[in-house]
Amino acid sequence: MEINLSSKRKLGFITESSSKKQKVSVGCIAPYKSQVLAIQEKLGDAYSREADSDFCVNARSVDGFQGGEEDVIIISTVACNPDGWIGFFANHQRANVALTRARYCLLILGNEETLEMSRTIWWDLVLDAKARGCFYDASKDDGLARIMADALVDGGQSLSRQFGAMSLRNEARPWPSSTRNHSSYRKSFASPKSHIF
Repeated sequence: MEINLSSKRKLGFITESSSKKQKVSVGCIAPYKSQVLAIQEKLGDAYSREADSDFCVNARSVDGFQGGEEDVIIISTVACNPDGWIGFFANHQRANVALTRARYCLLILGNEETLEMSRTIWWDLVLDAKARGCFYDASKDDGLARIMADALVDGGQSLSRQFGAMSLRNEARPWPSSTRNHSSYRKSFASPKSHIF
């Protein structure tokens, strides 16, 4: 889902940068290899640094961005569950790397409830974004809500097949088969509430 939302945000950056004739570099940070590969596949070569374009996009894992910067960073937090489990981003060093890679603009795509329940720096970021008026509920934007809904049925795949292809808990094994995990995620996707801040 974040892949499709990132693509939507990317179009706005392209339009803005080309109208001002400015070079803009965008980094998409994702915690999982499979998600990075999916973003890279979706982007293709059109926006690579070698494309001789005023707009380039670089998708890498958190660890892959260590020491690097981009003008704009889009962080995909991926996690969406009632327990506040945020995976790799619970690690303070990884969170620090992700949050300090942007030169000018930082966008975080994530589930409000999950980030708040994590009781980590991500909870503080949600509260701060709301206090400063920088919190954006993507489900209230018809275009983004449609992208989120379409992402769930992209290619006619079932939810369980999508989960198996992009395991959030462990790259080496398929999505957990317990009913509790699937039902929690299905419920959270039934009314998408991804947020951008």
